[in-house]
Amino acid sequence: MPVLDAQTEKLIKETAMRIFFVEGKLHATTEMIAKEAGVNRGLIHYYFKGRDRLFQAVFTEAMLVVDRGIQELFLSKKISFRKKIGDFVEMFIDQNLKYPYMETFLITEINREGFKFPISMTPDLRKQLLKNIEEDLKKEIKEGNVPKMSAEQFVINTISLCAYPAFAKPLFQQVMGINDAAYRKMILDRKNLIMKVLFRG
Repeated sequence: MPVLDAQTEKLIKETAMRIFFVEGKLHATTEMIAKEAGVNRGLIHYYFKGRDRLFQAVFTEAMLVVDRGIQELFLSKKISFRKKIGDFVEMFIDQNLKYPYMETFLITEINREGFKFPISMTPDLRKQLLKNIEEDLKKEIKEGNVPKMSAEQFVINTISLCAYPAFAKPLFQQVMGINDAAYRKMILDRKNLIMKVLFRG
């Protein structure tokens, strides 16, 4: 039996993450992952008991990074609401550019029976986050910086503006006749554009 090695486990996870979420090969086999990582296929079964658990492990790890970032931003009382949203938009878009097929996988998995979203938030923490957003949003609405809406609608608007271009990338590229480099530039330009759509002035 092989000895547990943190570096080998990390190599397998990083290789799987690249294959699944960067290259978009969501149905890649353990044989393909092992070959790309330069390890024996048996090691994947040893560390992760198979492809599906490896897939879930790398997806959970990626989503927890976003989860921690959201908590740090929206539980803070020291950052302005506009700055929080700007930082969130930047984090979301950077994540999409780093892992362009992550959102596609997420939507596919959410519709699968028994799917559990990999976040560390308790119901109380989730309630506190929404309350913080609501309090900050009310101030922005009162000052005329945002049209009147609920916190839930604001969150949906923000995520939609960030996420939809990732889902529709192949369609947009064909319709607009642009290559990957041009599309990447357009997505990076959206960071400022999204803020102008969400906030007046």
